[in-house]
Amino acid sequence: MLEKVRARPVEEWPTADRKAWEKACAVGHRLKPGGVASRMKPSTRASLVRTYGYLFDFCRRKALFDPNASAGAHVTPIIVDAFVQELRERVGSVTRLTYVTRIERVVSLLAAGRDLSWLREIEADLRYEARPLPKYHRIVSTHRLQALGLDLIGRGETNTHLTNLARARLMRNGLMISLLARCPSVGKFRRAAYRKADSPDRGYWWIVLEAAETKSGRPDERPVPEILTPHIDRWLEFWRPLFLEPADAFWSSTKGGSLAYTYVGQLITETTLGELGVAVNPHLFRDCAVYTVATEAGDRMGIASGLLQHTDDRTIQRHYNKGALIAATQRYHQVLDQLTGD
Repeated sequence: MLEKVRARPVEEWPTADRKAWEKACAVGHRLKPGGVASRMKPSTRASLVRTYGYLFDFCRRKALFDPNASAGAHVTPIIVDAFVQELRERVGSVTRLTYVTRIERVVSLLAAGRDLSWLREIEADLRYEARPLPKYHRIVSTHRLQALGLDLIGRGETNTHLTNLARARLMRNGLMISLLARCPSVGKFRRAAYRKADSPDRGYWWIVLEAAETKSGRPDERPVPEILTPHIDRWLEFWRPLFLEPADAFWSSTKGGSLAYTYVGQLITETTLGELGVAVNPHLFRDCAVYTVATEAGDRMGIASGLLQHTDDRTIQRHYNKGALIAATQRYHQVLDQLTGD
């Protein structure tokens, strides 16, 4: 059985690494320049911290952790090799490459000038063996995802055999799935802001991502469908307060405060697997949206491009071709059905 892992926060890093990271992230003032990581997107810094934290967690579990070591000292050929071997049991080839690439980037920031040619050789080997996992068997229609989200919400409201906290968790999970189904581009919706705009006769919600949280570097604001407005209001007013010290966390955790970044994905993936038999992680909702448009409106793939904010013409063309192919295949099957029906 695999050991339980968690990303060690900056506060639990060796003193030298922690101080070097804080210096790298220091914001500039007037004529004083900021740190080398100060202009990174918050999401980029968060991903680097999370991955480096996994390395320290590995070192703690394997009795390799030295709190007094110099910055970057835990990144050695022996430790990285052992870390990669453990990753082979936990994650796919692309994720292994991503982890090592991030570790190399962090060490370059914390210990500038250090020779990391050996680490880049490991990266090259991992890049050669990296093979994205096929998605086709995990793609489901957005209709099914939306129906699942609303079903979970309904069960939370009506299942009196469960504890109130268990019902609140059903509400939370169902609402997250419903929002992702309707707004699949908001993959980082845990860090998004949720704002309610009032009009004279009704209120409605918006999901707002700042420019620093999006890959395109542009702010992303999406209206939440009216069908979810009463569920969001009900969640915030009645169900969320049942969690331990929720404060102003939109997505509350049973342990208090806001759900951790990685746990959001885990919850959604486990819920879809248990309910639909298919593990759909938050990012895969985007592919499900493209699949839905391709199968239902293959000649109008511009819908998907606008929905997902694609700026690369090649991406748009690839999705357009896929949609056109599916639409042509469906028409071909209709012709065959008509011929065989005679």
